[in-house]
Amino acid sequence: MALTLVVERLVPPVLLIHGGAGAYLQTTTREHRIRRGKKLAAIVEKAHRQFAEAGVREAVLDAVAALEADPSFNAGYGARLQQDGVARVSAAIMDGSALRLSAVYNVRDCVHPSRLAAALQDRADRNLDGEGARALMDELGIAPRDLRSPESIARWEKLRASGDRADREAAIGDDSVEKARAAELPVPEDLRALVGDEDRHGTVGAVGCDASGAIWACTSTGGRGHEVVGRVSDTPTPAGTYACSVVGLSATGFGEQIIDLNVCGRIAARMLDGVSLEQALRRTFEEVANASGLLAVIAVGADGTAGYAHTTEACGVAWIDARGRVELDRNSY
Repeated sequence: MALTLVVERLVPPVLLIHGGAGAYLQTTTREHRIRRGKKLAAIVEKAHRQFAEAGVREAVLDAVAALEADPSFNAGYGARLQQDGVARVSAAIMDGSALRLSAVYNVRDCVHPSRLAAALQDRADRNLDGEGARALMDELGIAPRDLRSPESIARWEKLRASGDRADREAAIGDDSVEKARAAELPVPEDLRALVGDEDRHGTVGAVGCDASGAIWACTSTGGRGHEVVGRVSDTPTPAGTYACSVVGLSATGFGEQIIDLNVCGRIAARMLDGVSLEQALRRTFEEVANASGLLAVIAVGADGTAGYAHTTEACGVAWIDARGRVELDRNSY
């Protein structure tokens, strides 16, 4: 299993975003990947302006909100549907200085679950299920909105008619599922029956660090697609979203594997023990590869060092620092 690892020393304020990871090089065209890269670049560049106007928290939230609003990513509007045809979305945000994570789980009819999670940051009860999240929406005056796009409804109807137990198109991409079904893509043996060889993985996220070293991390997801009703993955947990005094992390990929390996927590613990970001990512993802994990992480350190790692075929990543130059993963241009 190949490991991709990229780390650079950037100039704060730094913002990284991801649009999901998976085996999509064989199931999308280069033109599609370039379009996706342009979207990521525009989103990270616009969100970076929030550092000057409102700080690192708003920069991170602005980026995730833009990804949630775009139905080509698996979060917010256009999220994949669970087996009953309902979109249930989850999100988490964490303040690295205060060590406070807040999250919402399986929320219905909310385009920006990341904003709901952020609204919980200063409350005693900071983790809400779908029922609690709906009450919070009412309290905040957020009108419910159907998250199902024409494409997500059509995909669910096709899956229901075929009897499939999982959405093999999964998270990144457009309507190229037929290409995916023809591709021979690696998936761990114990997951083959569940997701199929042509799966691609979802979730979006952002991590940011300002010039003072303050760090925030946020992740949002529409789930795996066509999963059992009520299934919750890693996104609203510290395994999938974590920030502390030394690093901010957002994960994507097979949620159950991210939880099993406590991926973000494992990387953060190593860095708190004095290991560099590059060493922490490398050691952790060697362990991920040994466990046949298919996942990715973006990360930013308090000194502005930033990077990402993945064992999937690809991961959509964009970053920007104080110099204003946007960098993309190698498959996005």
